[in-house]
Amino acid sequence: MSKFHPRFFPLWLALLAAPALCAQETLTISGPELEVNLYSDRPAVSSYLHKASGSRFEGAGGDGVLAINGKAVPWSEWKIATQRQPGAVVYGMSLPAEGVSFDCAFAVQGNVLEIELRNIRDQSGKLKTVEWKHLPLLVNSDPEYKYWRVITSSPDVGGKMWMGEASGEIGTSAPEGAAVPVIYGTQCRSDRLCVFAHSNYPLFPFTHQVLEGKRYAVSVNTYQYRVRQRTMPPLRVQVVFLSDLNGDGVADVSDYRLWVNRHLPDGDPLYATHIWYKIFLDYRDAGVKTTFRQAGEIVQAIHNITDGLPQMVYLVGWQEGGHDAQYPAMDSVNQRVGGAVALRELCEVSKSKYNALISYHTNIDDAYPGNKDYDPKILANPHAICHTLDTESGQIFRRLEAMMRTVPVEKTLHFDNMRITNCVPGGCPEGIGILEELVCGLRPVTDWLRAKGITVTTEGQNGAPIDLTQLVAGLWHYDPTLGSWQIFHRKLFGGGYGNHAGPPAPLDLALGSSIHQDFTYQPWKNPYPKEINAEWMTVSFERDWEEMVRRIYLGSLLYQFYLEREMTKFDGDRDGFTARYGKDVQVEYRQPDSLRVTWGEVVVAEGGDRFIPRGDAIYAYSEHGSERTWMLPPAFRGKLVQVFTLSKNGRGPAPEYHLGNDGIRLRLNPGVPVKIAIAK
Repeated sequence: MSKFHPRFFPLWLALLAAPALCAQETLTISGPELEVNLYSDRPAVSSYLHKASGSRFEGAGGDGVLAINGKAVPWSEWKIATQRQPGAVVYGMSLPAEGVSFDCAFAVQGNVLEIELRNIRDQSGKLKTVEWKHLPLLVNSDPEYKYWRVITSSPDVGGKMWMGEASGEIGTSAPEGAAVPVIYGTQCRSDRLCVFAHSNYPLFPFTHQVLEGKRYAVSVNTYQYRVRQRTMPPLRVQVVFLSDLNGDGVADVSDYRLWVNRHLPDGDPLYATHIWYKIFLDYRDAGVKTTFRQAGEIVQAIHNITDGLPQMVYLVGWQEGGHDAQYPAMDSVNQRVGGAVALRELCEVSKSKYNALISYHTNIDDAYPGNKDYDPKILANPHAICHTLDTESGQIFRRLEAMMRTVPVEKTLHFDNMRITNCVPGGCPEGIGILEELVCGLRPVTDWLRAKGITVTTEGQNGAPIDLTQLVAGLWHYDPTLGSWQIFHRKLFGGGYGNHAGPPAPLDLALGSSIHQDFTYQPWKNPYPKEINAEWMTVSFERDWEEMVRRIYLGSLLYQFYLEREMTKFDGDRDGFTARYGKDVQVEYRQPDSLRVTWGEVVVAEGGDRFIPRGDAIYAYSEHGSERTWMLPPAFRGKLVQVFTLSKNGRGPAPEYHLGNDGIRLRLNPGVPVKIAIAK
């Protein structure tokens, strides 16, 4: 969340400087854009006025209460000191019977109401939760507003909560019998505003609910203050009234997503500049399909076919026994694929000769009885690690340190299926829930690695009910909801959107997917249980080289082109969408295979053809072959250029082409990349 701007006077100073306010007095805090009316005797909003649009919204009614540790506390039991401060109101809340006190501060900054729950004092050390019962933060009575939410399913039989999205119109949606926990969400009326709440709380910060009478309520969800031996940071909430942010003349969900995107921390640029993929070496007793030496051949071939673009490679099955064989231990090197000396040689040669970073697919969730480091004291069940117990015991850090002594580790690691819910009904022992697993289990691990200059990717959203930018830099299978791609663009990097057990769909390539299936050297048709379609689980260097090239040029390079810009608009679904990056990159996609990407007057992608600018070069490719004139980007016009084909062996002769002042006519053979570089 963005920095909390108001600078409030200490409450004790305000008590000396200002007379007490009577319960009947209405408190108003206001700025040029927004007016907010508060109750004088309780920390709650009664109404909002957005001045420019004339839009009014309700707040809480008169029947709500605060609940401490699940118990509703009548207002008569609180001692409340309600005091004005410059541009703000602070409620000093004290519950003597429980030994609990805190300040609840409100201030208007531009188009935002800022709220902070801070200065928590808990004499008994027993404060766990604060709830706002029947105290909605904002109620919208305009039936013409449309809502959009990022939600999750209820836990499945394995404990996973899968991310989804929901949308509708307030005036036509059926009332909901219960509030819905949301990760992100907004209400928008295109001729007026987007209205939403944003928070620093990491797990379902708000609930949304369609009410009777064509009304829509947004409420602060339960704030869990004490999490094991830790206490959470002060709760910060923003209620935002947003007009057109992306310059398209309307206020819609794209403006909201862009606002959220700009308030998330920037992602690690490593993942924006590298082509990243996995090489599958060995799967337990199924047999070796790639050795370290053969992995080096794949790295060299991709170096040549891209003329040296940076690569990042995760090795799968690098540990003794192959993939999934030794967990939870991570400190052995697989002799069947070449051993420790060959691995170090692969790392050194890849980095020095091929601009490639070698890293590892590993696992911090699974544990198998009989293996080294197997310890029932840190498990949620005989096969699943409880991250909280693992972290509190220090064992995860000892295992990672042992790995780093065994193999070269630099900049990135991939954790297979990093689960917050642990895929076990009931979760971990000792009352450890999702928030504990996040705050006390996983976040300390990723923070520890980040302090060593290492960021983490994981398999996918994978049933995790949170915004994963809190933990990881990227996803192998990019399976957040399609509508939330704009929220996570350049903040959470990733691979293909579609079914990772099947070929990439045109939708994946239209979004610009990175490669999200494993490479092997030899063909491998059945590395997984027979109920999984293994034919497309891996792509073989020996059999499927052209498919590897296709994915890089149709997907990865287009994705990297997108990553150079903000995604300022997205509208659509799997059947078709339009998107905009920056001010002048337009994307139009329609099933089954209609795609057109333009950058001003430059065509970047059309169907299976690509003409992708990257720095001082352009990468051209045609899936089926083409001959056409391409408009050059401004930086290339009137310049001398070098033109050559690319193969797994490196640069080859130029194709047929004719260079004009503003464009170039190219004849592209099917599946043969061409690079156009400004002559030096």
